Amino acid sequence: MLDRAAVSYQVVLTKAEKIKPAELARIRVEVLEALRKHPAAHPRVFVTSAEDGVGLSELRAEIARLGGV
Repeated sequence: MLDRAAVSYQVVLTKAEKIKPAELARIRVEVLEALRKHPAAHPRVFVTSAEDGVGLSELRAEIARLGGV
């Protein structure tokens, strides 16, 4: 629906602490491959963990950049 409406979007994988690193890497690659078929999707996938703090500063920076802050 977002592709048809030409609305850009970005995927964020959350709860990274719940899965083993190798499995997380595999899932991230699969998601990136699937996103290639979606023209409105941003070509970067963020991986975050609120529990461990992983990826949060990068995600915040990206949101600030996109929001012009």
